[in-house]
Amino acid sequence: MNIAVLMGGISPERNVSFASGKAVADALQANGHRVIALDPARGADGVIDLTTFQPTVSIPPSAEELRAFPPSNIIRCVESPLLNDVDIVFLALHGKYGEDGYVQSLLDLRGLRYTGSKMLASAIAMSKLASKRILQSAGIPTPPFLRLTASQADDMDVLEEIRAEFGSGIVVKPDDQGSTVGMSFVHSGNLDDIQHAIIEAGRYSQTILIEQFIEGAELTVTILGDEALPIIEIRPHEGEYDYTNKYTKGRTEYICPAEFDEEITEFVQNLAIDAHHVLGCEGYSRVDFRLSDEGQPFCLEVNTLPGMTETSLVPKAAAAAGMSFGELCEQILSLA
Repeated sequence: MNIAVLMGGISPERNVSFASGKAVADALQANGHRVIALDPARGADGVIDLTTFQPTVSIPPSAEELRAFPPSNIIRCVESPLLNDVDIVFLALHGKYGEDGYVQSLLDLRGLRYTGSKMLASAIAMSKLASKRILQSAGIPTPPFLRLTASQADDMDVLEEIRAEFGSGIVVKPDDQGSTVGMSFVHSGNLDDIQHAIIEAGRYSQTILIEQFIEGAELTVTILGDEALPIIEIRPHEGEYDYTNKYTKGRTEYICPAEFDEEITEFVQNLAIDAHHVLGCEGYSRVDFRLSDEGQPFCLEVNTLPGMTETSLVPKAAAAAGMSFGELCEQILSLA
């Protein structure tokens, strides 16, 4: 088949997306497909030479770098002749304009098949607040949370309210970012630390999520089709599972399958399938959890375009299920 792999884009996850896309494109070529790799941030001139391209994910791109790419370039890319003979678009775009329904709607309008969820499910899942409210309404446990705006970072009454409600275990996140970009953990209970975390999240989104930190294990479950793959437990060697620990080799230990009894394993996997379905996701997703010390799972979020880098979680879960990376890519294609 003729496959276009979209990677890069104009979100803070641009570099992670390049790594995902390169891995996918190489695997699809090895499987015998004709592959064109495109960076929609560059419009109709976004062809990537896979023979020489070497992505790096050690640091996110600067705001200045991202501002150089107008969002209208994505329209130019999708409407360009580059996609004329494409059978399926494999989306490896993460974050804004790639994972949030924008590019999905453009591909729908052009009549092109693509991997992953459709526009509405992508948009809902990208908003942590919207998805958590839907999860709550469906009876799927999720940590207690508050909504703030970036402008409230200087409101000391609000900061006091946050500390009073959540104590010294707080997670601060931008509403619509992934790859832990802009996320902070505050365990000190210090108002200055809470304020700094809100300011950092506000660099990436005007809407901020304040979430109760759940003591316990960090888990993730890949959904492929209608099946939950083996659970992964994530154990950073130091600190929390932030951008550095996520994308630096050797900083985190991954246990797959996670070493829980059959009852907890089945319960978490079924919750992951429920979360995937209640948000309307299709094809594949990755559902993240915290498992409390008392054995209660809390769903954090659903990722509709999870990472596909060599350190990413979906390929690890697939490998534990006996599936090679190339086979995983083929399965995702077949679900498009």
